[in-house]
Amino acid sequence: MVVLVIFSYALIIYLDLIPLYRKKLWRDFGVNMALTLLTFAIAFLISLDVAIPSPVYPIKNLIISILGK
Repeated sequence: MVVLVIFSYALIIYLDLIPLYRKKLWRDFGVNMALTLLTFAIAFLISLDVAIPSPVYPIKNLIISILGK
């Protein structure tokens, strides 16, 4: 499963990020690279069967602290 994730993201980088880099679209390249690295890290951890906590409760607590009950 880990190998599939690595090959999939290598293909994504080849098809999406390299053209942006060659066209020197730095802002688009930076945003896409950051999102690709974030999703790669999550997919890699999931493929290693690492339990990733849900962000629902911290988001709920943040909204309650901003808006009140």
